[in-house]
Amino acid sequence: MKTYHGSCFCGAVGFEADGDLAEGTMRCNCRFCRKMRYWEMRLPDSDGFRLTRGREFLAETPRTQDDGLAMHHWFCARCGTRLWTEGDIAEMGGRFVQVVVSALDDAAEAELIAAPVYWADGADDNWWNPAPETRHL
Repeated sequence: MKTYHGSCFCGAVGFEADGDLAEGTMRCNCRFCRKMRYWEMRLPDSDGFRLTRGREFLAETPRTQDDGLAMHHWFCARCGTRLWTEGDIAEMGGRFVQVVVSALDDAAEAELIAAPVYWADGADDNWWNPAPETRHL
């Protein structure tokens, strides 16, 4: 495990995240993730996320579906960079934080290349199973 440092493109928002890319990342085929090109690393402990600057520049993508899921997708309101998702979903073990891999400033290229990717089938509300097709993601 290591402490990664992340930020938005304009530098207004910064964070630290304790995680391990070698433990795996996730991409999803649901409508939201496809539009946002999300690639996330779930932190083993949600307390391992620390916002270090820029709270006043944060904006949240509003949820457009009424599925009862408690998820919040955060981004920089100045430059639009996607930063992290947090939520509380019983099926995912309760409270969680997932940071957007592309927002990590100090993830080495070798770490990114080697990071395993789990391709979730969110389009069919079947996140616990792999997506049947991933070439377009």
